[in-house]
Amino acid sequence: MNTQLSPQERERLYSLIREKLDLGGAECPEEINHTTIVRELPGVDSMKLLRLLGAVELGFQVNLGFEAVVQVRTVRDIERLICASREQYAARRIPSVGGRP
Repeated sequence: MNTQLSPQERERLYSLIREKLDLGGAECPEEINHTTIVRELPGVDSMKLLRLLGAVELGFQVNLGFEAVVQVRTVRDIERLICASREQYAARRIPSVGGRP
């Protein structure tokens, strides 16, 4: 399973995180990266996290599921969830041999 985003997708994810968690100003002392602990970012609460994950689903065209909320600790966890969703979708799309399901 590919558990990494391309550099462009990763930057898009970081931008989405800054936007949805309102981290554009000086109150965010660190740059977002894969080791950033999402719940420790300034002002993050459960509703903002839900909105972020919903935006990730729309922006990356994936289905993370409700369990994603408890699985996300770091930004890397969000990346893994995106890649896992893509893998699940791809596995369902592979045609069967001989035309049988």
